[in-house]
Amino acid sequence: MRALVLRLLRAAATLFGLVLVTFLLLRLAPGDPAALRFADPTTSPAPGALEAIARFREAHLLDRALPVQFLQYLGPFDLSARGHEWFGGSGEHRWNGLLAFDLGHEYLRPSVSIASELGQRLCVTIPLALVSALLALALAVPLGIAQALRRGSAFDVVASLTTLTLYSTPVFWGALLLLAAFGPAGLGLFPVMGSQAFETFGGAVRHSVLPVVCMSYGALAYVSRQMRSAVLETVRQDYVLAARARGLPERAVVLRHIVRNSLLPALTLVGQVLPWLVGGSLVVETVFEIPGMGKYAFDSLERREYDAVAACVLVSGVMTLAGLALSDFLYARFDPRLRHGDS
Repeated sequence: MRALVLRLLRAAATLFGLVLVTFLLLRLAPGDPAALRFADPTTSPAPGALEAIARFREAHLLDRALPVQFLQYLGPFDLSARGHEWFGGSGEHRWNGLLAFDLGHEYLRPSVSIASELGQRLCVTIPLALVSALLALALAVPLGIAQALRRGSAFDVVASLTTLTLYSTPVFWGALLLLAAFGPAGLGLFPVMGSQAFETFGGAVRHSVLPVVCMSYGALAYVSRQMRSAVLETVRQDYVLAARARGLPERAVVLRHIVRNSLLPALTLVGQVLPWLVGGSLVVETVFEIPGMGKYAFDSLERREYDAVAACVLVSGVMTLAGLALSDFLYARFDPRLRHGDS
């Protein structure tokens, strides 16, 4: 029970730090959402626009000090003119902010709820990331095992060079290469995903091929190299040597002793791959025009939609912490030493 409480406290402190740093970076960055909404950035704003900008900034507390803006964003009280009576408001909208489970509305589209928009975008991002994670794990685990069991062979050398190249290839460059080679400007085998990509199942599959490949190749390279290292470490253990000394068939030694025990370190990666792909989907979704959370974060950053960008970062942080907790649970579940309290 104490360990659970400590874990929850650490997670809360981590999320608070993430929220604070994200808030400060966004507020200190150049740009003004009020000016983007009411004035042409290429010309001087008209007098009427200046008044509208002032009213907008006052309504959203953008003219107040940073601590006040942060308390407004954090909540649970609304500190604006129509907020809680305790802080001089009219009482029309008492509660606001993260602690009130309110992500707010967009600045430039006041009728759009950030939580609702983000939910729709996650319905696109999560399936793509889930398929990418499953594909990466399904290929990486047997590849890493095969490399380790054939250490030093031509297969191992070629596979190691290939995975190293994939791991070293930046995602944006890999996306552009795939798009240039197989997209409409290249061989034309696969279309670029757009707003109508999910109207039919076949269309969704064809639109998803290039993004899934791009999202999975980095995870595949990383997990396969980790798996190879785990198998090589297991092969040197005394119980493997003892199993072979007892005359067990090589297949039984590999499956029962080497592979089974090598999978334990790989469990720590299972819960991290999906959050990593979801959080890192910004580049892929922007290049392939995928209407997911990453594209939403990029577009919101261009429009200086502070709360929308912060919401995307917060969701990524929550998923990462959940993934780490899942990894710890799986490791403790399948490692007898941890399950029985041994170190």
